[in-house]
Amino acid sequence: MVSELPVNETIVIGGGLAGGAAAALLARGKHPVRLLEREAGPHDKVCGEFLSIEAQHDLAALGLDLARLGAVPITRVRLVAHGREAEAPLPFRALGLSRRILDEALLDTAEQAGVIIERGVRVSALDPSAVHTSTGVRPAGRILLATGKHALRGAPRPHAKQRDSGYVGFKMHWRLGARAAARLHGLIELLPFAGGYAGLQLVAPGVANLCLIVRRERLAQVGGSWDGLLAELLRDPAWATRLDDAEPLFGRPLTIANLPYGYLVDGDETASPELFRLGDQAAMTASLTGDGMAAALASARLAAGCILAGEPAGIYQARLRKAVGPQLRRAMLLQRATALPLAMRLAMGVLRAWPGLLGTVAGATRLPAWREQAHA
Repeated sequence: MVSELPVNETIVIGGGLAGGAAAALLARGKHPVRLLEREAGPHDKVCGEFLSIEAQHDLAALGLDLARLGAVPITRVRLVAHGREAEAPLPFRALGLSRRILDEALLDTAEQAGVIIERGVRVSALDPSAVHTSTGVRPAGRILLATGKHALRGAPRPHAKQRDSGYVGFKMHWRLGARAAARLHGLIELLPFAGGYAGLQLVAPGVANLCLIVRRERLAQVGGSWDGLLAELLRDPAWATRLDDAEPLFGRPLTIANLPYGYLVDGDETASPELFRLGDQAAMTASLTGDGMAAALASARLAAGCILAGEPAGIYQARLRKAVGPQLRRAMLLQRATALPLAMRLAMGVLRAWPGLLGTVAGATRLPAWREQAHA
């Protein structure tokens, strides 16, 4: 049975990083919050599962102990392309952790802070002051939209369709053999390939996350399926070595399409001063840089701050654009460069000679707040 909603209650739609963090911050500020999550229980999501230093700071501020959750340290980055490898230290200590575990821990934190959480509730549409769900219409003082990469009826992201990048995303967890796990210890590997790129890292002892994006036309060339794409990639010895004796842990890969990479919410795009877009609903950075989760958490922090101060969504959007916009632009330039075979061949030659540049690039694509702290 759904409890009666206060008139000024804020409804958060989506229980991922952005939604869970924003709900927890609002509840700690004594603001009434209700979070609606369509999944009834823990679940996996298409995500690189790379926790950069910025993301770690925000999660620590919420009280999450990532080490106790089983996060795996990542201190180096390795680029593998065109039969060559370049490796360098990261300018920070990153972590790998399954979203299934992390999101549940964040929802627990939100609930302990006083958030009312309803699971298994599907939201079908929005209007300016109400949320239409599978359990009825809910009035809302404010709405925080944190539904991930796809739009919701009644709240489309203007111009996002024109930004469809043409990529399809896949994610699979693998149980690695001892040799492959040892090879990946402490590393995130970036593997560009014809028509896309992948990230490979440990998210638990002996368990790796492979998350990749591929152009639709490239996927069509290999039969339009994950099996066809994987078979094609495994013809490369570099891929075969990394997944040798690996056991897939999902019955089938998680898949997502119509990814609006480069999207950043505009000041004119809010249907109502009480509608706040969070996470990928507000900014869609290139996954190559591993800052997507940090951007989601930054959006949660900024939105909660505005709401607690009584400020409208337009103020929040301006702050988000300032915080995330520079990183997003740099990330998109880097993603476009990986799609150019000649540029990648030249880059690999340079990085083989000066591998430290790889770490420099990793540092340069952080959110501005961390870069300012690092150079203070």
